[in-house]
Amino acid sequence: MPMPETSIILVTYNNLYEATVPCLDSIFRHTGDEDYEVVVVDNNSSDGTPTYLTERARREPRLRCVLNTANRGFAGGNNDGIRAASGSVLVLLNNDTQVSEGWLTGLRTSLQQDGSIGLVGPVSNAVGNEQKIFTRGITPAEILAEGAAWVLQSRGDTFETERLGFFCVALRRETADTVGLLDEAFDLGFYEDDDYCLRTLKAGYRLICREDVFVYHRGSSSFGKTPRKTRELLKKNRRLLERKFGMRYSPPHPRDRQLDLVESYLKEDAHARSPESRRFKIGNRMRIIKELMPRGFLKRWRFERRLRHILSNHQGTLG
Repeated sequence: MPMPETSIILVTYNNLYEATVPCLDSIFRHTGDEDYEVVVVDNNSSDGTPTYLTERARREPRLRCVLNTANRGFAGGNNDGIRAASGSVLVLLNNDTQVSEGWLTGLRTSLQQDGSIGLVGPVSNAVGNEQKIFTRGITPAEILAEGAAWVLQSRGDTFETERLGFFCVALRRETADTVGLLDEAFDLGFYEDDDYCLRTLKAGYRLICREDVFVYHRGSSSFGKTPRKTRELLKKNRRLLERKFGMRYSPPHPRDRQLDLVESYLKEDAHARSPESRRFKIGNRMRIIKELMPRGFLKRWRFERRLRHILSNHQGTLG
């Protein structure tokens, strides 16, 4: 049997029917005739996930399972998936996501067309950086519909970034060979994606977000029920990251990066997109900016001053 071009890697830990089943259903429904396999690594779930995966793999030839006997965490589980994967393109995909039509083609095309791109990711409804777009829906179906509307206004749009959320990220096998595997010192999760982004940049690659690919992300399906444990792990792993790179890690605040994108839309050539499309995308990101406004007086004053300056310099663009 020929090797698949792309390997989609999922790490699971419980949440079978809340997350894993809808995720797999969406992959097999919306990935079409792409040449791909799905490698699911289960981290010793106790809710019937291993049995379900084994039975589904018998019915679905593109599904392969790695059943761990211990919880190997996000980094360890993904590393197991990378080792087991056959594809020349690797996609790390959280099991609490649902993909949309054309998602894999968009991510894969960027990697195939530009060798300088090390990592590429989509936009989403729930992510802690500028990949986030505003959605008001409650159900996955409602949010996916809003994502589809965004995609229609963003054909071919990309932006460069220094951070990509690893809820969904694609890379070439050769990039993984150069940068290495995820650092398992980050234990169960958090900051291993920041670490990998920093290592990828250090290796001379670029990080790209495709605005014309939307992936729904539920978020916090594994850690949301244990907030104290989450806070402790966040602090521990941030310290680990800072020691590893010998720096204080302070990436740009998401509101600043959202405003950077608003400014980039305003600076586009007048013929780059329709006025309606520009207003749509600016309005969407302004909704997020409004939610993220600084609370402190001085920070808020400085941010609002920059916002006014940008908007006043481009009044004609907005129409």
